[in-house]
Amino acid sequence: MAVISPLIGVFLIQLIGKSALVDKIGTTSIGISILCNLFMFSHVWGGSPISLTFDWLQLGEHQFELTFQWNVLSAVILTMVSIISMFVHIFSSAYMQGDPDLKRYYSLLGLFTFAMFGVLISDHLIFLYLFWELVGFCSYMLIGFWRKKEAAVSAAKKAFVINRIGDAGFMVALMALYLQFNTLSLSEIQVSFQSIDLDSSLLVLAGIGVMLAAMGKSAQIPFAVWLPDAMQGPTPVSALIHAATMVAAGIYLLVKCYFFLPDSVLLCIALVGGITAFIGAFSALTQYDIKRILAFSTISQLGYMMLSIGVSDPSSSIYHLITHAFFKAGLFLGAGAVIHSMHQVSCDICKGFDPQDIRWMGNLRKHMPKTLIGFSLCLAGLAGVPFTTGFLSKDAILTSVLAKGLNDGGIWIFIMILGFLAAALTAFYCLRMFYHIFLKDLGIANHKVCQECLVLPKEVGTRMYLPVMILGFCSLWISMTLNPFNTSGSWLQQGIGIPTLDHHEYHILAIVLSVGMLLLGLFIGYMIFIQNKAQALKKSLKVSFLYKLSFHFFYLDHLYKFGAKAIITTGERLDKIPHADEYFVKAAVVTSEFIRGFDDKVIDFFVKCFAVGNVVIGHVLAWFDKEIIDGFVKLFTRFMKLLGDIFRKPQGERSQSMIAWSMVLIAIVIGILI
Repeated sequence: MAVISPLIGVFLIQLIGKSALVDKIGTTSIGISILCNLFMFSHVWGGSPISLTFDWLQLGEHQFELTFQWNVLSAVILTMVSIISMFVHIFSSAYMQGDPDLKRYYSLLGLFTFAMFGVLISDHLIFLYLFWELVGFCSYMLIGFWRKKEAAVSAAKKAFVINRIGDAGFMVALMALYLQFNTLSLSEIQVSFQSIDLDSSLLVLAGIGVMLAAMGKSAQIPFAVWLPDAMQGPTPVSALIHAATMVAAGIYLLVKCYFFLPDSVLLCIALVGGITAFIGAFSALTQYDIKRILAFSTISQLGYMMLSIGVSDPSSSIYHLITHAFFKAGLFLGAGAVIHSMHQVSCDICKGFDPQDIRWMGNLRKHMPKTLIGFSLCLAGLAGVPFTTGFLSKDAILTSVLAKGLNDGGIWIFIMILGFLAAALTAFYCLRMFYHIFLKDLGIANHKVCQECLVLPKEVGTRMYLPVMILGFCSLWISMTLNPFNTSGSWLQQGIGIPTLDHHEYHILAIVLSVGMLLLGLFIGYMIFIQNKAQALKKSLKVSFLYKLSFHFFYLDHLYKFGAKAIITTGERLDKIPHADEYFVKAAVVTSEFIRGFDDKVIDFFVKCFAVGNVVIGHVLAWFDKEIIDGFVKLFTRFMKLLGDIFRKPQGERSQSMIAWSMVLIAIVIGILI
């Protein structure tokens, strides 16, 4: 019942079909799932995993068994997903009230939750892949839920198509793993991993395939372009996608497959994660749509999770996945409450009014005090403010990144810098969003046209603000540990049973740096928005290339469109040329021959020169160290020995001599002073 309860709810919704009951059926089925998942969690926590195995099919000599497994990791995330889904169902009962397609909406929500449950308990990679695709299908249907909205349909197609790239990588990984281990059961692969001779090329291929799959689902650069557009779906759907289902699946898959990932693949994962964390945070700085700001923040936080896996700390990645789920669900539901309230102030003559644009908002602390409490706590968790779970999990990641950067150097220093810079940017855009929504004057009130019909926003109903408040209180540190600064002392990290790093020696430094980045971001935001300083700089930045780069998400969408247009144009032109295929093959051969010659004659020559230069420099440095540095040390030692002899011999062993020398030294000092 822990897993199939949402699916039973979907069937009941389809059978009964009364719109007045669909929300109650959906919510009840998720409530039953929560109770069952809590029971399973209590059973496997500190105990043995629970497995269910069935004979599936046999192809020749190959026997495939279907295994579902509840272990500590899957039980924790199952419980989290069911709780978040419960809050989304409750919130939706008020937010989606009156929608003519409620039956379809709640059916898709239940199927979405069930698909994620299937991903979490599947031990066999074939079935994990099937549930993985079902998650993608449900997200496609929910993003494009409002079919008459062209932007929503386009966003759904975009998410579906881009995720196919990552899913192709998943298929390649499945083939490589089967060739290597002759099975696709993760448990059997893990047992065989230490006992058979491994083909490193197959492992690298499988690792790259799994990484691509995670990059697609978890919206990593350059596949992240689908996630901001996914905001066209209903806001509760955004909460479910960003917190507990779609994007969490990619991180979960990488953690499950972590044991066979080679170091080269881990470096790629860390690099992708660091770049994604920075670009996502940088792009959130200039957005005005409240949901797009949160979407870019999700991309950034997912980058942190990938970065943690890349530095060999998957435990902190899961830690941040859980904490992020609660405060990000609270933020999206809070954003939904704000949007719902802002709809009340619009009218026919308010031209250009957008209830999702933070420039039209303001002063909602007076009109929505209950939403303010929950939203503020969740936003503090996102920014990584101390005494929140977000601070604990993010600091655990940054500590691992700091340790990796300082120990290994090289490119890891660059990745480390990206991680800490993203923390400062996160604090800045969190304060910017909070200021525009709750602190400044109501934006719509500044429009003279709108003052004639202005209706002040008001607090939403209990079913909407209560989930936000509960999720906000879940973002406080007490839900994870009693010590608000002990990032590795939470019950989750201690009991989850997956690899983590011992980085206590870097913990204090990491806290100082992360809090410093937080204060830097908050201080700059405070000076710009609250103190209204540096207006000239602010205006100049708004017309700068950096502003455009941030607002247009580094023009990734434009690059995709340009590439697609170039391919289509080239194809159309080739079709019109006689024997185009023959010319194309000849051009490809000539190009490859040129590249091969360039590699042999130019690249290899520079590589050899670089190697010889390094050897020469090494000999010079060795001579300098031996003759100059060591010689200076020896000379200094001899000088100090001589100086000691000079001062030791006149003193002798007689008291009269020592007193005489003391009197001489005192006389010299007095003479100098006079």
